[in-house]
Amino acid sequence: MDRLTGKVAIVTGAASGIGRATALLFAAEGAAVGVGDIDAAGGEAVVAEITALGGRGLFVPTDVSSARDAERLVSQTVDQWGALHVLHNNAFWARSAQTVLTLSEADWDRTLDVCLKGMFLMSRCAIPHMQRAGGGSIVNMASAVALMGSRGSPAYVAAKGAVISFTKSLAIDFGKAGIRANCVAPGPIATGANAERRKDPRWADFILDHTLLARTGVPEDIAAAVLYLASSESSYVTGTTLVVDGGATSTPNWGPGPAPSP
Repeated sequence: MDRLTGKVAIVTGAASGIGRATALLFAAEGAAVGVGDIDAAGGEAVVAEITALGGRGLFVPTDVSSARDAERLVSQTVDQWGALHVLHNNAFWARSAQTVLTLSEADWDRTLDVCLKGMFLMSRCAIPHMQRAGGGSIVNMASAVALMGSRGSPAYVAAKGAVISFTKSLAIDFGKAGIRANCVAPGPIATGANAERRKDPRWADFILDHTLLARTGVPEDIAAAVLYLASSESSYVTGTTLVVDGGATSTPNWGPGPAPSP
């Protein structure tokens, strides 16, 4: 339980779901964790959980699409603990069940601002501190849908596809500085974002038909993958995408879930 001892990490979108699970796991593995999210109550609650378990956490209200907020999250984390070694870009926003004919321009922009521009802003702020620390690890959140497409999510699929390419670019530009950059691409994971879809009685059959492991994943499944890429266990891994999808990308006819009822 010491894979991140002595490290300082930042997790965005950390107030719930995968981000929360990752922040808690990072803290349990010894890291001091800067928690960023637009949800102040949720972010403070995660820090309280970290503290109750004997860890170190700091919440900074953060909209990752804001350059000012990104800089504040990084600077306050570094001011608190003196360095930065790990950045997990996890924050996301998306509007589902839309095609390009129905998706608004504002929703397209917001999706790309949070899911892609936010990673650019956070990485731009974090990398100089990692260089001063002698290296680091950036773990970006992609998605299995970036590898195969999905119905009703054009902005999200586009953003997550771009995340994979952006991550490769980071790996190329900063590898010789000891900074690794990788992606995790989750499949169907039980989070608040898909809670309503999972209430559909057809969800269980959909998962049975569309994953090889026949179950919906949980946030801890993804947190474990992020921890691997953040830690020295993956010291010779960079520029890659780790797919954690229960085998969804190996099954035909993947989509975001049961089609809405007529």
